[in-house]
Amino acid sequence: MQKKHCLAYLLPILLLLGSCTKKEVAVPVLQDSYEPQVGEAEFTGQDFIVTLNASALQDGERGEWKIISGPVVEEYVYIENKQHPFSKFKGIPGEAYTLEWKHIARDGTARTVQSNVNIPPLKIEILDDTPAEFQTIRVFIVDTKYRGTWSFEGNYGHLNSRYHDGYAEPVEKKPVIELHGFANTNYTAIFTYRYAGKDYKFQKTVTTGDYTQDEGLYELQLSRGDYRAVEDNAGNIRELNLQASGIAWIFGHPNTYPALKSFKKLRKLILGGSSLSQIPAIAGDSYLELEELSMDRMGGLPVFPENIGNLSKLKSLDFSPLNTIGYLNEILMPKSFGKLKNLEQLSITSAGTVDFNGTLGQLTKLKGLETRMTGIPDDIGNLRDLRTMDVNVQSPIVPEGLSDCVSLTFLRIRFDDNGSGEVNLPVNIGKLKNLETLYLRGRKILTLSNGLSSLAALKVLDIQETNLQIIPENFGNFPNLETLILYGRYARIPESFGNLSKLKTLLMAGDAEALPESFGNLSSLTYFNGESSGLRTLPNSFGNLKKLKELTLAMSNIESLPSSFSGLDALEKLNLSTTQLKTFPKSIIPLKNIHTVILNNTNTGDIPDDITKMRSPVVFNVYGVPNLSMEHLNHILSISRGKVFYTDFGYFTSAIME
Repeated sequence: MQKKHCLAYLLPILLLLGSCTKKEVAVPVLQDSYEPQVGEAEFTGQDFIVTLNASALQDGERGEWKIISGPVVEEYVYIENKQHPFSKFKGIPGEAYTLEWKHIARDGTARTVQSNVNIPPLKIEILDDTPAEFQTIRVFIVDTKYRGTWSFEGNYGHLNSRYHDGYAEPVEKKPVIELHGFANTNYTAIFTYRYAGKDYKFQKTVTTGDYTQDEGLYELQLSRGDYRAVEDNAGNIRELNLQASGIAWIFGHPNTYPALKSFKKLRKLILGGSSLSQIPAIAGDSYLELEELSMDRMGGLPVFPENIGNLSKLKSLDFSPLNTIGYLNEILMPKSFGKLKNLEQLSITSAGTVDFNGTLGQLTKLKGLETRMTGIPDDIGNLRDLRTMDVNVQSPIVPEGLSDCVSLTFLRIRFDDNGSGEVNLPVNIGKLKNLETLYLRGRKILTLSNGLSSLAALKVLDIQETNLQIIPENFGNFPNLETLILYGRYARIPESFGNLSKLKTLLMAGDAEALPESFGNLSSLTYFNGESSGLRTLPNSFGNLKKLKELTLAMSNIESLPSSFSGLDALEKLNLSTTQLKTFPKSIIPLKNIHTVILNNTNTGDIPDDITKMRSPVVFNVYGVPNLSMEHLNHILSISRGKVFYTDFGYFTSAIME
């Protein structure tokens, strides 16, 4: 059995050994001669580039690509490696090319084969990337690798781009562009891409909607929630505060920034100190709900647009230019200004002289007026709600109608000195029963109306820079007057002056040399300034002014003080500098509350020893007192207590101080 098994194993081995003795036959793998082939070109995914597909080269073989037909533009059409069967080829989009592959065998035999290559047409997609809240500001985008030029069919405001790549170039050259268009308008966006000397155009058509307030804020470089923009619960912008804003100038160019028309519900617009140069006409076109328009320190020469009358709900208008404009510049108001029937506050200052052109009397709800104007119109009396009036006027004529402004509580009128004629106040000015403050300025004021004293509510009367010659006899009939400033050339003060029982502050300077004896009846007077007045004497009743705390008669003609002066128990400060005093006023020694006495430039150096009886401390100013010697001063210092002297010799205090 074992022998049979061994034979079974040996037989195959012997057969195998026998086969090894046969002759080997060689089968060649590389061919010496064959027909070259070219497959279909494959696109690489890069614009205008394909990968050519010829037969692979064997050892010792060569090959070369050649363009047979098709447009060739230097630098735009080329074969990357002409000797490589799988070279990349770049052509012009949309064009057909025939390329030839020349194959050279190892034995030098050359064969050629051609390949037809079609470069696909150029496709650039224009995307509309407009935010959802925008309707007229449209954003268009192309792939950033394409640098072309945008253009648009249809009129628009302006173009902008917020694509920043470091290149300073027109916005039309950016791959991202904003069209700031008009509402409900068809537009075609055209992107032109120039390649290899040929223009390729791509289009996208859109239709805008209505202007949105988000677009308006975007134009102003604002957004919702900004402190400069206040909105209501419905999302409507109610207030815009562009105080000192550098972007506010665009309000003057509504056709360039049309989205500004979106603020239809705007009630308050503040443009003060901004870059806007003129009163914007857009307000009268689009902001018809506007109630407050503030333009203080803004722009140059003011021109009120004709459409300002459309602001029928306007309550407050404030305008003043950045730099003061002389009164010779005249502002002629348009007739439509009279349509501002709800206007309550009007202030036009430092802008020249306003000619209201017959419109002021139509503003029947006006409560406050501040301006310089050519004259007070005859129909001023229509303004029955007017409460404050602060005006400079060229004409000296004050119409009787002013007396019909019965709600006035504050009135200030400055008359130009260049005007011709005398200023005459209305005879019936006393009808202004609510008037509390009256200021009058102007050298053409020579007299005052007798009706002035009928102003029962008057608390402040300030008449300055005048040539007032006569004070009415009934001048003291102001039952509530507390402050009086009265400058002029008047030579007499009427006896009724003493009836001003509530007068607290008095400043007056005129040619009058004496005060009436009734002056002592001014029981409420605390401050009296008669500086530069013609006063020479004070009445004996002067000492009855028990509440007087400060008295200034500097540069007046006062020669002496009455003996009753010592009764001014409340007097704290006395200024008699540069007066005609010939001797030290001994009547000041008993004053109980005096602490400052100014006697500069007077002949009051004969200070009496009785000064020791004067209260302490007291400060004396005695500069320029020619009859004060150092010897006498030392004597006074040695015997007095709590006295301080400021002199030409220096500063000195009593040897004995409190």
